[in-house]
Amino acid sequence: MAVDPLVELGDVNKYFGELHVLRDVNLTVGKGEVVVVIGPSESGKSTLCRTINRLETIQSGTIELDGRPLSQEGRALAKLRTEVRMVLQSFNLFAHKTVLQNISLARVEVRRRKKDEADRRSRQLLDRVGLSSQADRYPAQLSGGRQQRVAIARALAMEPKALLFDEPTSAARCSPRCSAPV
Repeated sequence: MAVDPLVELGDVNKYFGELHVLRDVNLTVGKGEVVVVIGPSESGKSTLCRTINRLETIQSGTIELDGRPLSQEGRALAKLRTEVRMVLQSFNLFAHKTVLQNISLARVEVRRRKKDEADRRSRQLLDRVGLSSQADRYPAQLSGGRQQRVAIARALAMEPKALLFDEPTSAARCSPRCSAPV
């Protein structure tokens, strides 16, 4: 067991109809710890991420963040989603917003930061992932790997307690510069 647990799953079960996708999953992830879940296609890796972020409901078991049970609805769920960010396979960038706007938006609208502070932090994150020159471009003007790096910067901009990556290497051809800890 981790010394200072951040995410804890206890006997988590998830079904899709008759298909038992997650069976009695127990997992403890400590603060600052990196955990990689590896398995074949259709083995439940994405479902595991989606249950931790409550994008999927579980049939039984418990999920805790910082020792608190994770709510499945309401304001508590909205708060959870600011603390546990997820980078999906599809990236979900806003096509009508620039790269900088995609990253800054949640800091302004959800975290209630001033726009200039949000933009400053977003530019730092763009530099960190090697895309500082792309701030004024739109997602459609970027390769899949670059879009993924924008999605990662956007998730980091929210200063989450935990980051979940679904297929983190699906589009990335990351340089050593962007693989460094953020």
